[in-house]
Amino acid sequence: MKRRDWWPLAALGFLLLQTGSAVAFDGAAPALGLQSAPLQEEAWQRTPSGVQYTTLAGWTTEASGSAIFMSKPEDDARMAIVEVDARTADDAVALAWKRYRSDAQPTLRGSRARPSRNGWLLVQTYDYASAEAPGRILRAQVLHEGSAWVVVIMDLPAAVMQRREAQVTRLLSSIRAKNYVPETLVGRQARDLDPARIAALVQFVEEARISLDIPGLALGVVQRGEVKYAGGLGIRQVGSDEKVDASTRFLTASVTKPLTSLMLAKLVDMGRLDWDTPAVQVLPSFKVGDAELTKRIRVRHMLCACTGIPPQDMEWVLFGDEMTPEDVLGVLGGVAPTARTGELYQYSNLMAAAGGYLGGQVSHAGLPLGAAYDRAMQALVFDPLGMASTTFDYDVALKGNVALPHGTTIDGDTVVSSMGYNRMSIPMRPDGGAWSNINDMTRYLQMELSSGRLPDGGRYIGEAALLERQKGQVARGGVDQWYGMGLKADRRLGIQQVFHGGSMAGYQAEVYWLPENNAGYVLLMNADVGVHLRGLLADRFLEILFDIDRNAVTTLKALPATLMQERAEQRAQLRVPLDSTTLERLAPAYVHPVLGTIRIVRDGPKTWFDFDGWRTEVAMTPPSDEGQVLESISPSVAGFQFTLTQVDGARALVLNDPPNTYTFVEGDRALPRANALESSDSGQSVGGSTR
Repeated sequence: MKRRDWWPLAALGFLLLQTGSAVAFDGAAPALGLQSAPLQEEAWQRTPSGVQYTTLAGWTTEASGSAIFMSKPEDDARMAIVEVDARTADDAVALAWKRYRSDAQPTLRGSRARPSRNGWLLVQTYDYASAEAPGRILRAQVLHEGSAWVVVIMDLPAAVMQRREAQVTRLLSSIRAKNYVPETLVGRQARDLDPARIAALVQFVEEARISLDIPGLALGVVQRGEVKYAGGLGIRQVGSDEKVDASTRFLTASVTKPLTSLMLAKLVDMGRLDWDTPAVQVLPSFKVGDAELTKRIRVRHMLCACTGIPPQDMEWVLFGDEMTPEDVLGVLGGVAPTARTGELYQYSNLMAAAGGYLGGQVSHAGLPLGAAYDRAMQALVFDPLGMASTTFDYDVALKGNVALPHGTTIDGDTVVSSMGYNRMSIPMRPDGGAWSNINDMTRYLQMELSSGRLPDGGRYIGEAALLERQKGQVARGGVDQWYGMGLKADRRLGIQQVFHGGSMAGYQAEVYWLPENNAGYVLLMNADVGVHLRGLLADRFLEILFDIDRNAVTTLKALPATLMQERAEQRAQLRVPLDSTTLERLAPAYVHPVLGTIRIVRDGPKTWFDFDGWRTEVAMTPPSDEGQVLESISPSVAGFQFTLTQVDGARALVLNDPPNTYTFVEGDRALPRANALESSDSGQSVGGSTR
């Protein structure tokens, strides 16, 4: 799901692209001359000066002097790598624009320094805007080292950027200074994680917890089959003195996906399923918004993010409390592909949920989808691995030793978040609804690192079925990075790294391991801001394991000030409470035939959007050419944007979630959910929602 988040995304690293945050100027496309045929595979190339980069499969590429032009004509998408002679980054980007398109110059919105990488000593990103082309992303990135100045220009429709973000990121991450030699850990001996090294790791995590204001977290570390550490730091809830320990439950969010794919692997290992069985053969109710693609999808595709099915989350995000697992399949049945299978990494939560329900039916045919899945996970995963505290039952999970979720207010305070948003994941639970603790999750990690064996030496699952999940099904957003089946993997340092993270309202989670070095960890946190610790901990873990320096400590020290600055910039864009003119424009309620009803609630000076299952306060953003936008600002659910408009004379709200838009029209009576889902066709959702 794409939305503006209150934990500033820019601080995650130089590669994270915030779709929709910048737009392009209008003007003619650059004259590229005779086009070569689109490339079928990615390949390493060099610019005239010797700078390395990788071409993109499916894009047309042409060299013209000191510039490399890339285009995807059917998507109206263009990028360029331009080498210039310059003295400063500002000079470099100005010269590059003249080389790229001489008939118009963009309007700068802002620029930001990024961490150095790939031998470049300076990395600077520029964002641009144009009222004439508000539907485009226009961005430039300047790379500098020695006498070399390289500018990468990105000029794409916002919807295309959302769909091809992984490819754009892969291009950026591939550009290497002429004499740069990538760091490698091949041949290096992993150190024993003795008490001193574990203490250093725990100290780093605790310093991060305090400096980032994460109330509580739990960490588990495994090496060579042994649990080296399992414990908690901090508290379960702000204002309480109840400590987090290894038995404290957290919502694991998308770390549930590896567990779901493990259940499917167990069925394959038992001979009850095959990775290449057509999905519809096992689950007849399964379909996507393309009949031919439905026939071609195999079991291995259910959790691969590779089918061409794009993200489609608003149905469950806004009104999941009214949905059943059967409704989830109904929504998926209306989602049409936006790419060929294997072409693009597109993270589909709906497909992952369907994969879990498929496995449940193989294990317990005839039971309702949810009950069958729950029983399959209990019998095939939780019980054999000794994960006695792991559950999908929210009522059970929220009793006793549980960490409550926390978010950040628009003024920077850490507070308890509402649990309502997280309950939306109940019908989506194979995708992200498991509750667990560090004791249970380290048992799971022990099995992964032992290639399917249990701590007593007995075999839980065969290696072939287990490891098939790690094989790349589609390239992700970086060099040597791929997505398997509910698992991410890469070889960025020459060694295999396998991991998956998770985010839900007020919770962050990560499981990470090095198969070739037999070590890994699990991290569970009860605050949104914990997202920043996830990547940093991987770097610190590698530092301690291999005695290398990846600047994890230095980066952590600089991060709080960066977050504070970005939060202040975001806060300056918001106005609360709503003014009287805006309040008069709001109807008492709005309805969408699939998503349901939004009720407008006044509480003193505050204005809330109430979706029944959860609600959020809203603020005004600066007026734009699209009209007045209201933005959600409650902790953990901030960043949803609604544009005030009219449809056929009626007041309306438009929710933009690229590539989809949803139009809510004044009223308060929606169709029954089953009828609404049946009224959707395979190509376009009703009520103004487009794909």
